[in-house]
Amino acid sequence: MAIQPGDRILVETPARQRFRFVPMGIIVTGICAGLVGVQPGGYVGLAFGLLGLVLFAPLTLALLLRTFRNRPVLILDADGFTDYGSLISAGYVPWQEVQQIDERRYGRRIFVTVKVTDPEAFRARQPAWRRLLYRINGRTAAGDILIPDDLLPMRPAELIKTMRRLHRAAQRRAVSGGTDRRA
Repeated sequence: MAIQPGDRILVETPARQRFRFVPMGIIVTGICAGLVGVQPGGYVGLAFGLLGLVLFAPLTLALLLRTFRNRPVLILDADGFTDYGSLISAGYVPWQEVQQIDERRYGRRIFVTVKVTDPEAFRARQPAWRRLLYRINGRTAAGDILIPDDLLPMRPAELIKTMRRLHRAAQRRAVSGGTDRRA
């Protein structure tokens, strides 16, 4: 199956998977709000409550928005892919900037990792807050772009196969001057 310019493959997270972390976020945010309101332990309880609210309230809001908005996790096309999979999602990445696509295991989770040819240029295009998150997570990340398996409706190996096929086709087009004809 050849994908032509203009064709797109949408990868969407099933509703059950999108909703899975929302209750936990609501509970933790509620506990933090309770610590701020009741202040057990005086200033220590207040400090923990405020810190928790600063960290978990925005994450819970992001989880709720993702759950109800149902935006695709990935959009693949002949020219590149657009990643909306996580807080540090990459946005649009052309296939010419992709060096390698692999699968990595971190604990019990599997990530599709995409290594870009020029990590510094890639990160320079990201907003400042996302660059900070990349810097914080950089030591543990094997790739420049991480797509978590718990957001995918298929096995990571299937996504990798599709992405590699599109990547190879884009490389052939670039070498042949923009045509994808086989001799």
